[in-house]
Amino acid sequence: MPDAPMGEWTVRQFLDAVASQDPLPGGGAVAALAGAGAAALLHMVASLALRRTKDPALVASLTAHREQARAQEQRFLDLAADDIAAYRGVTSALTLPRSTPQEKAHRSAALHQALARAAEVPLATARLAADALTLAAAMAPFCPPVARSDLATAVHLARAAAEAAVANVDANALSLDDSPVRRELARARSEVSTAARAQAEAVLAPLEVALQAWLDPP
Repeated sequence: MPDAPMGEWTVRQFLDAVASQDPLPGGGAVAALAGAGAAALLHMVASLALRRTKDPALVASLTAHREQARAQEQRFLDLAADDIAAYRGVTSALTLPRSTPQEKAHRSAALHQALARAAEVPLATARLAADALTLAAAMAPFCPPVARSDLATAVHLARAAAEAAVANVDANALSLDDSPVRRELARARSEVSTAARAQAEAVLAPLEVALQAWLDPP
């Protein structure tokens, strides 16, 4: 795995790292990278929309949307790196000795903390993906026709990022003992999953009507 910050990896380096026998980076990091792709597309759509208007209020709004998309893109990259670090904490906790009752107790506590962190990071990714979908909804009315497919792709990627991240929340929370942390994770993952799906469907509906108009019979 490259030593450079994730934002400096090439696409080939990232894919090779994912494809390797090393479990890191895994699904959580890939989910975050999907979200980064969505945010980058939203930035592009905002830039294209800005070229088509001179209205001061709309220019200000679209500029803010574009800046938000860029910030989301960077945050997704940060979360991809955080996901790697969080799961490394799980693998480290699993190697702790457990020969004595004291060692077992220490290992159990360390593993619980590491698993909770490994669930919290993809939850943050899912929440950010939901935020990206909210941003897509705000931008949709101003999307130029030429960029409809790009906006639709951003929505599909953001929804995939949210759902994939939630799957990683589930995978790590599954090993947690019942606790307030586990119960809060259960509540939060259901809330963000439902919100992301609903938002994606709402934005995609009119886009798909426009994009699929060519399929209508003459």
